Formats: sequence, structure tokens, C-alpha cells
Amino acid sequence: MGDNACMSERDGLLDDEQMTRFLRDGFLILTPHELDANFHAAMFDAACEVHDEGRAIGGDSVHLQVIGDNLRARISHLEPLLNCATVQGALASVLGEDFLLHPHHFVHEATTRDQSFHQDGNLPWNERAHYRTHRPNGAMLFYYPQPVTDASGPTEVLPGTQYWTTNFEKDDGTWHRGDAVDKHMPPGGLATDDLAARDRRIQAVVDRLGIDGQRRQRITVPAGSLVLAHYDLMHRGARASADFPGRRFMYKFYYYRTADPRRASWRNTVAEPLPGGSPSAVDDIVRHIWHWLRGDAEWQPAVRRADQIERIEQVAAEDERVPLAYEIGTLARRDAAVRAALARLLESNDEAVRRSMAYAIGTLGAASESIVLDALASEDPRVRRVAAYAAGEARLATPRAVEALFVRLAQDRDDLVRSNAAHALGNIARVPGAPVSAARLLARLDPAVEPDNSVNGGIPRSTVRVSVLQALANMTLADADLETLATAGLADHDRYVHGLAVAVLERHARVRGSAWMRVLVDHLAAARFSHRPPRPSTAAA
Repeated sequence: MGDNACMSERDGLLDDEQMTRFLRDGFLILTPHELDANFHAAMFDAACEVHDEGRAIGGDSVHLQVIGDNLRARISHLEPLLNCATVQGALASVLGEDFLLHPHHFVHEATTRDQSFHQDGNLPWNERAHYRTHRPNGAMLFYYPQPVTDASGPTEVLPGTQYWTTNFEKDDGTWHRGDAVDKHMPPGGLATDDLAARDRRIQAVVDRLGIDGQRRQRITVPAGSLVLAHYDLMHRGARASADFPGRRFMYKFYYYRTADPRRASWRNTVAEPLPGGSPSAVDDIVRHIWHWLRGDAEWQPAVRRADQIERIEQVAAEDERVPLAYEIGTLARRDAAVRAALARLLESNDEAVRRSMAYAIGTLGAASESIVLDALASEDPRVRRVAAYAAGEARLATPRAVEALFVRLAQDRDDLVRSNAAHALGNIARVPGAPVSAARLLARLDPAVEPDNSVNGGIPRSTVRVSVLQALANMTLADADLETLATAGLADHDRYVHGLAVAVLERHARVRGSAWMRVLVDHLAAARFSHRPPRPSTAAA
């Protein structure tokens, strides 16, 4: 089970109806009955305290030192929330039993600004590491210690959008770090007093997705409510009304899967997801993921069309394009002509088409190896990026495929190719017997080998070294590898390389240690405080 699990047997696990709703809508509202009103009041007071302290301190490190990443160390009575059966059971249902609590977390306060709809960056502070997967590889947990009303600034979500995204590549070969639907929205959100203009702009953002029938849902809930969300769900924070007299907080935590499912990890009693309302563009994707989560290796989806290749280059929106990509992947299992078309589409100049082929390759599986290897050798880094990611989606675990990814990780000049290669190797490492060398991954943790490539959120950092750590989190490491990880990871100035190294070491200590050691590790995990990283000039020196 996840860190500090306090569950007994199947307490807190989701049922089929809840799992279907999670996969279809991308989120689920939960009530932790184990926690009472006094707990929620204490958590509200704690949020007030850390935000008030942050305002008093000021400066550029408040988000790192006060209201972000150190909440477990600063608020000792937070642990019952993270350890309760409702949280542990829901996370185990969605992410499998051996999930990982990420070192990044935050407590948001509603303000007089409106966020735009966005997907969180797959590294903290909207840094980019890899393409987005539809499989539940990550989840966000939102906790509201006080009631949330329309007036107090609720979280607003776009149900089903965990399966869609927006283009991120720029013409100069670089890329947008984050995935705001409106790439021109001010970073701090909209502060205009013209609320009608505000509403038109936010709705225009939704319309820009081009998804028929896309609805918006504002999450208004009683005090103490939780929202478990697919990591890639599009969401935003709404402003509090000018006349709202109180304060509204949301605690946010990230969690990650570390193993592929072999069987259902929720209270599963049916072979297919439960029927919903009217048919939706996400339905076929939900079926794919449902069977992946059940470990149904032999499941064969139905194919409903015959013109997928022609249509996918013509459609304008993700809700049309992505289901076509899944069907192309299914057809390619038995049709060489479709495989040839898939290979051509993987090198398309259209970023959205090229990206969608990663999902086709994930569906095709091992038969995609020659397609992926050819694309990994492309002169175009945009093609190599998606090819590296797709290798992980297909779980290409042959020595040839793994070696090609290690070559990209070691030699490619494009940061995002290397990061996607590391991510893919981590996914492939979940396959029993896959020849993914922990030692070769660990060799990339040396900042002299893989230097910082960003200063974001006030942190000198390496998106590639963090991706290597996330890959290592999927592996069972030998003692010698753990020693190397401890030596390199704990000395790294990158906050999240260091934090993930600690998390991986903690996991291994819990599994291998005696009872007293597990208690000690749990205590140290909750009490650990991450100090502000050095300024870029210090790190560079």
C-alpha cells in the first residue's frame, strides 16, 4: 500500500460505479468519515497560519518554504488525512497498492483573480518532462477544510478532459512549460473588475478546445471534502466574490503509480465499465483503460470505422482525433498497411497528429518496435520526443528497444528527448525481466553529466535528472544501487531530485526494514523539511 497506509484489508477501496465515474469524468468527490469537524477546523486554522506567515515574510521563497512542499513538516496534524482509509483506499484503487507520495504539495487560497483552465505540469511549477498518458499514472488529491460555495471561489473542472491536451511546441524548437488552454493568459490569472468580460474570456477558452458538449463543473462541497482527480484533468481556481467574508483554502498533493496492474485494485465485480448517460467521446478510451487496470492482456476492443487514417489528419479537436488513434492502434495489430500509415503519421508536421500516435502505439504494443526505433533515429527532435515516449507506452522491453532509449538518454542534444527517454525506461522497467539497468540510470544523476536545464519556481533544476528519479521509483533496487542513489540523490541541489531520492529510499527501507525502522522512517518522512535551494549562481559555481 502507499506510504504510511493505515487501511485494513479492503476498507476505503472504490467500487465499480466510483471507478467508472473516475475514469469517465476524471475526478471523484469523497468524504473522509474518519475525520471529524474538529480536525477540519484545525486544518483550516493551519492554512490561515501558513498563509499569514508567508505574507509577513514576503520574498520569492514563500511558495517553497511556507505554503509549498513543507506542509507535512510544518503541520504535524496533517498526517491523519493522508493516512486515513478513504484516502489510502481511493489512491490504491486508482494507482495500485505501491503508489508514491510526491515531495511537492501546496495549499492554495482563493483570491480576487481567476485562473484559466489548465493542466498541471508533469513536474512541479509547470515544468515539462514527458507527454501525458491516459492511463492513471498520477493523481491529484484536493482537500477543502472549510465549505466551498460559489461565492468562496470553488475549483472548476472540465469533466473528461484528462484525455485531451493542447499543443506545446513553439516554432523555434522550444516549448511551453505548462499546458494552459489559453497560452496568453496572464501568469497570475485574470484580475479585471469587468466580470462579464472575464466570463466571456474563460468560456472562450473552453470553446477553443472545440469539443462538442464540453461542460464546466464548479466543485461546491461541505467542509472536509476531498477530490481525487486524474493528474491531467483540466481545472482552474475561481476567484472569491468581493463580498465573501471568509477565506477558502485547498490543500493539494501529488501521487504516482510505480507498478503496472496485474489485476483490479478496486472492489471490481464486473468485466466492463458501468453504463453512463448519453454516449461520450471518452467511452472507448475508458474501456481501454478499464481493461488495462484489470490486467486484461487479451482484451480486444471493437473497431467502429474504416476511414481512420484519412479522418485523423482532417479533424480539428482531440475528442475526435484521440479515439481515432486508438482504433488505428487496434487495426495495426493485424494490418501491415495500417502500421505503415501509423509510421508516417508519427512523423507528421502536425503536433497533435504526431502526439496522438503515441496512444496508437500504446495500443499496438510490441509490434510497434520497428516503427518506434526508426522514429528514434529521426533527424527531427519533435519526432524523437514522441517516439521515446511511445516506446514507454508500448512497454517495449526488448534489449534492442531499451538500448535505443539509453542511447537517446545519453547522447541526444534535445532535453525533452532525454526526459521522455528516461520516463519511458521507467515504464518499461515495470515489465518483469525488462533489461533496464539501474546503474545506467543512476549514472545520469551526476550534474556534471546531466546539468541543470532550467530555473523555474526559484529552483535551479534538471527536468532530465528528475525524470531519471521517477524512472528509478518504478524499480526494486539492489543495495549497491541504493547506496549510489543515496550518495548522488541526497547531494543534489535540485529540490525534486533530492525529494524523490528520499522517497525512493524510504520505500525500500519500509519494505526491507524491521518494525522499528519502518516507524522511524515514517516519522522522518513526515518531519522532513526541504530548505530553499541555492540561487542559480551558487548552483552553477
